[in-house]
Amino acid sequence: MGATLAKGIERLSAISFQMDSFSPQNSHHILISEYLRRVNVFLDKLSLFPDGYPLFSFAKMIGREIDADVYRACPQLDTLHNVYMKAVCYSYLEVCELIDLGVDDAIQNADLHEPMLKFFERDGTFNIRKGELEVGDAAYPLMYWRNLAIPVQDISDNSLDLIDRNGLEG
Repeated sequence: MGATLAKGIERLSAISFQMDSFSPQNSHHILISEYLRRVNVFLDKLSLFPDGYPLFSFAKMIGREIDADVYRACPQLDTLHNVYMKAVCYSYLEVCELIDLGVDDAIQNADLHEPMLKFFERDGTFNIRKGELEVGDAAYPLMYWRNLAIPVQDISDNSLDLIDRNGLEG
């Protein structure tokens, strides 16, 4: 196992996915927006078109295969019942593995999942229902997410803490 994959597993293992209650924070919306922006940049750069949702196998999108052991490397994900959140985590592990293998597309997109990882670390959760990504009472329509012009968001911990403390929007 390479160093990047080991760090990725360690990071995911530190996240508590077993939330008893969910209290959406303003920073969650900043993180979701930034993730959608980064996915759009990635897909545009490689002229790729996923099947609708911004959740996909990174490896498949760039035409690579991943050893099945990578998906079993983080036992904590076995207990995660939200298939959408699990898909993001597996895609992140794919990027980590491909970075360790020296794959250029993975190296160039090493921070693709950073907004979602921070979202999970800040006790964020989401679901997809009726074509919308739902975070608390807010819904992001996924019918046209690829056409959105989303500005770059500051997702530094200091900025996110300030947004949560003061109720400020990005």
